[in-house]
Amino acid sequence: MLALSRRWSEVMEVLNSHGALDQYRMLQSKLSKLEAETEVLNQRFSAAEQLDSKKTELEIERKMLLVRLNQDYQERKAILSHAINSFQDISSSLYEDIAAGSLTISGSNNGPIFKVRIQGKESRGINNMQIFCFDMMLIKLCLERNISPGFLVHDSHLFDGVDERQIAKSLQIGASEAKKYGFQYIVTMNSDDLPKELPERFELDEYILPVRLTDATEDGGLFGIRF
Repeated sequence: MLALSRRWSEVMEVLNSHGALDQYRMLQSKLSKLEAETEVLNQRFSAAEQLDSKKTELEIERKMLLVRLNQDYQERKAILSHAINSFQDISSSLYEDIAAGSLTISGSNNGPIFKVRIQGKESRGINNMQIFCFDMMLIKLCLERNISPGFLVHDSHLFDGVDERQIAKSLQIGASEAKKYGFQYIVTMNSDDLPKELPERFELDEYILPVRLTDATEDGGLFGIRF
């Protein structure tokens, strides 16, 4: 053992005298650095493999969910048809001079897709009335299944950009549906925005609950908030 240690010292002394020891140390340092980088790359590669495997699993799960969703659609076909017909009926009442609006429900890898459309030039008013018809359809279905809160509330923003005739007609439909199906239809609207021309046999004054909001005094506002 002593002889080996002496021999090792002699070899290192020879290497040091010719500058090879410094070269050896430099190469050893580079080797350690490369080994560390290799380890990092191995870890990244392992993580990438796991991620790719997880992605494949998620894709399979999504496809399975889509299959289950389509099966569920088939089982609930009658309910979906009822919802589609209800939407068409409401839109037909709202726009008597154009084709009935359409509601389509389809499946995708990301879940169900609901598309509503009312014929006419694309505008904010048309889009808002699509929401109105969808909400009316939805509360009818909820009432039939006893899962409704018993009321539907629309803010005046829903009627922004809507033709005055459609505003009047939507208020009439809301009052009629509420009476027919037994729920409360509540609309908050400024008195200046109320339609002047109303459908026949529809008295809007019967449904108005006047609430005066003002900031003219210190105790004015809404719920203690001044605007």
